[in-house]
Amino acid sequence: MVTKRFTQRYVLALSLVAGLTIGGQVLIHRQLNNQTSDSYLINFAGRQRFQEQEIIKNAVLLTVVPPAPVAESTVPATWQVLKRWERYHNELMSGQLTDLKQVVPNSPQIQQMYRQLNPHFGAIRTAVRQLLVLTQQPVRNRAAEQAQLRIILAHDRPFLNQMDAIVQQYSREAIQKVDRLRGIEEALLAITLFVLMLEALLIFIPAVMMIRQTVEQLLESNRQASRANEALQQTNQSLRDTQQQLMRETALNHQQQLTDQRNRLSAVVQGQEDERKRLSRELHDGIGQMLTGAKLLSENIRSTSQLTPPDQKTFTTLKTLLIRIIQETRNVSNNLMPPVLSDFGLLAALRLLAEHQTSEASVDVVFVSKITDARFNPSVEIGLYRIAQEAVHNAIKHAGASQIQIGLDYRADQLLLRISDDGCGFRYPLPLGSNLSSQGLHNMRERAQLIDGVFGIVTRPYSGTSIQVSVPLLIATQASMASIAASR
Repeated sequence: MVTKRFTQRYVLALSLVAGLTIGGQVLIHRQLNNQTSDSYLINFAGRQRFQEQEIIKNAVLLTVVPPAPVAESTVPATWQVLKRWERYHNELMSGQLTDLKQVVPNSPQIQQMYRQLNPHFGAIRTAVRQLLVLTQQPVRNRAAEQAQLRIILAHDRPFLNQMDAIVQQYSREAIQKVDRLRGIEEALLAITLFVLMLEALLIFIPAVMMIRQTVEQLLESNRQASRANEALQQTNQSLRDTQQQLMRETALNHQQQLTDQRNRLSAVVQGQEDERKRLSRELHDGIGQMLTGAKLLSENIRSTSQLTPPDQKTFTTLKTLLIRIIQETRNVSNNLMPPVLSDFGLLAALRLLAEHQTSEASVDVVFVSKITDARFNPSVEIGLYRIAQEAVHNAIKHAGASQIQIGLDYRADQLLLRISDDGCGFRYPLPLGSNLSSQGLHNMRERAQLIDGVFGIVTRPYSGTSIQVSVPLLIATQASMASIAASR
């Protein structure tokens, strides 16, 4: 409400000042226009005296002897001056100024003075006209011409005196207008100063006081806000410290959980590998040895010729079956835990995997590597071998691949395993509700995580599949580092 009241007062004061200023400018411009008209009227009236004197001079010249040379040039000029003198007189009386294109009404005093001037003006005009006519006659009437000249001279002095009075009256009225304008200007100045004084007393001073109070209140509010802000900052800092502590503890708990989960998973995988190794050894050393002994015993039988032909055929089938059982037992034992992996390392195991799958599945499986004679951490070798084994199995069984490439190389500070095939590929990530089993991919990803590796897959329908696992070289044994440097 206070702001609204001050605003209304301020707008009112500004409106008054603006109105006074505009009114003063309008009056000044109007008076300037009037001054121009007054100057024009005074000049007009002064020129009437000059033109009347010129007419008198020409009239005197027309009456001298000999008149003929003078009349030839003086008469037309006198007619011209006479017409202009008459036009100026009529315009001054009526106030309709043709040259200025405006109407300037005369005051009653000037109108009265023009009425007093008209007899002298009419007498001079009539006498000059008659004189001009007489000078154009073939026979000059000197008496008549002198009579008209006497009339002109008789009215000359009263006309000039009256015109002087009219010019003075024009000047007095112009001065009165200037004085009146000066008075109006002084009155407008006084009113403007009064309005400005009222504006200062009623608006500016209270506004300054109110602004000062407002500024003090704002400063006090700012100080209070600063104190509250400092308290909030301290509280916020405490909350941030608590939040960071909570986040650290949460991260530690999460890391501990991941570590525990990873250790459990690693223990499970290690248990599986140990069980695979035990089963492989039992198959190789137990059942495998017994089957080999049975095969040798069957080969030592020398009286097969005494058997009947059906028995001979059965015996031959038995020998073939024993050979197949031995071979299958060896394959199962090798799949469970290939001895070459623990004896000769990952390179030999991958090369043997490629050769075995090529011979068994009729698929062109190629192993490519620039690494020679390198051994790695046993857990890394087992993990990478199982990933390669799973990937090759999936490519043969699910993708229908005809060519598979297994690669093992170094890239920067990473050990890189890549298995690529030209199979049917698939959309990855797998869409919801897909019938395609993702257990193999899940197992490979988990095995990669257990050895601190990064698992990646690139595939799309009808474009093959590429599986890649990168493991930091820090997991390699010290004995392997020399081989790594040599291969580079």
